Amino acid sequence: MSAQPQPGPGAEARAVAAAAFGSSLVGTVPYFAIGLYQAGMDVAVVLFWRYWIALAVLIPLAWWTSPGLRTEWMTAGRGLFLNGITLGLAQTYTYFRAVQTVPSSVVVTVFFVYPMITLAFDRYLYALQIRWQSVVAVALIFVGALLAGWPSFGLGDADPIGLLCVIATPVIFSIYIAIAYRYTRQASPFAGASAIYLGLGCGYGLVVALFGMKAVPALGNVPSLLAIGLVGGAIQIASFAYALPRLSAGRYSIIVSLELVTVVLIGVLLLGEQLTPVQFAGIGLVAIGIIADRLVRAKR
Repeated sequence: MSAQPQPGPGAEARAVAAAAFGSSLVGTVPYFAIGLYQAGMDVAVVLFWRYWIALAVLIPLAWWTSPGLRTEWMTAGRGLFLNGITLGLAQTYTYFRAVQTVPSSVVVTVFFVYPMITLAFDRYLYALQIRWQSVVAVALIFVGALLAGWPSFGLGDADPIGLLCVIATPVIFSIYIAIAYRYTRQASPFAGASAIYLGLGCGYGLVVALFGMKAVPALGNVPSLLAIGLVGGAIQIASFAYALPRLSAGRYSIIVSLELVTVVLIGVLLLGEQLTPVQFAGIGLVAIGIIADRLVRAKR
């Protein structure tokens, strides 16, 4: 028996709250990762620990809450696992490969095309109705991301592979979310979250096995790794597996664009970064797009 999400009073509001909460938490990952990179750990190693630390919590919760873990694996888990180990892994690789040679402002701006793509998937793949406020919201989010990175917008020393990765990242991520939407509707949240991270964890396990673990975590790095694995990992993916099937790929993508706001606020409040008025306006547009979409929906 599959675990279809049950609609009811307040179901959408809870899904929206979960998506917003999870996206805010994943926005903290770069803050905790800075010290790990400075300690010599590369991206693959940090992500390897992120997924396996999270799985240490998610798998017991899945075992406890699932109505039938073996059945869920057969109906949805395998699809989510394969989605994670292929498209999930590819999306993270293309993103971090892109930022090696292309300015991060360009990478982030192009990445936020993905809410537009997921809305198109909602319409043409799942035959869901797309409302005008969602179209306006994704446009505001994209323009906001563009303004947030405007002062450093340029191609720099970009190479052809880096540019291809910039373009590929939002496309792959959108397909990843669209496929996850299909399967998370057939899985309980913790079982679905575990299957996704098992795929990603195994994928990065292969990467580490092939290329080696460039830095073994020191004792002082453990708190940051735990924060990334639990706060920016387990809670985030559980909120993803809960909220996505109760919303849609497009509606979920609009809400979790809040991650960009979180990243910028952490940079300003905790890292002392300085923003121009144009950048503040960009972040404001992202927030307006998200909030306005929800307010219009709430009145219907």
